[in-house]
Amino acid sequence: MRALVYSAPHQVTLEDRPRLRPGVGECEIAVAAAGICGSDISGFLGHSRRRIPPLVLGHELVGRKADGTRVVANPLISCGRCAACLSGAQNLCESWRLLGMDQTAGCYQEFVSVPETQVYEIPDELSDAQAVVAEPLANIVHLFRISAPLPFFRMGIVGAGTMGSLALLTAKRLGVREVLVQDVSDVRLATARSMGATVAANVATESGREEAKHFAGRGLDLVLDASGVGPARQAAFDLCRPGGLVVLLGMGQERSEIDFVTSIRKEHRVAMSFAYTPADFERALKLLTAAEIDLRPWTMELPLEEGQQAFDRMTKAPGETLKMVLRVS
Repeated sequence: MRALVYSAPHQVTLEDRPRLRPGVGECEIAVAAAGICGSDISGFLGHSRRRIPPLVLGHELVGRKADGTRVVANPLISCGRCAACLSGAQNLCESWRLLGMDQTAGCYQEFVSVPETQVYEIPDELSDAQAVVAEPLANIVHLFRISAPLPFFRMGIVGAGTMGSLALLTAKRLGVREVLVQDVSDVRLATARSMGATVAANVATESGREEAKHFAGRGLDLVLDASGVGPARQAAFDLCRPGGLVVLLGMGQERSEIDFVTSIRKEHRVAMSFAYTPADFERALKLLTAAEIDLRPWTMELPLEEGQQAFDRMTKAPGETLKMVLRVS
């Protein structure tokens, strides 16, 4: 079968790989389309210690079972037996694994097998471009669930990429009163404005930094870092009001310095949000099926054979593209 293989930093190659038989309790899916996630991009750039070439990347997929049923798969596979799993926190499983990471092949190939418990049937009216967003949206559903913001909260989002944009769209559904989005890309900030951001500030400029500071005033109730680089993490704390909540989602860097003394004096609350549970995944899928969240205007599709071009575009010149989808079959 055809497979797009991460063969070296900044390089993916199309190869012919054997089609493996599904194991006991597994379901084989003929992959129709697969999304490129920020973590896939991190692996492609050689920044991930858990994505070592040669490896088939990818964990956002839509396809069909052998009987023709159209499905998506939750790619975060937990053991179901440890204390975390039994408490409903499958994202904190002692032995979780993810498609396209470590020794588990991903979905940038014609066929992939996952446990039957990870598979969800979807209606035909839900397009492939919508369906592949179920996994990243599940991350956003999870972070809002654990942060539990009060009604009519004021929010800040640092980073206007895919996750920041999904957070903006979801916050609007939750009744956010005002939302600031800050980034360094005018193109992505224009997209944020079209999605309903109250203020979209380019903090690469002095005027943009002043605009963000003026809007935040004494501080925002909830601030999300969707980037994960040092300056973005600090910016999230800077924008947060005394007693407010900072949610750290982005994993762009493993380590960064934070002015914790200032945040201690402001009594900031901090939440770390990682992945999602099966319940979060199902809720994300329902939002997409109901057409309440839609990234299609900012989605681009390329065939699997043009995987190198797809990754190059997303790492060098994404423009208005928030989601890149590889057409597998």
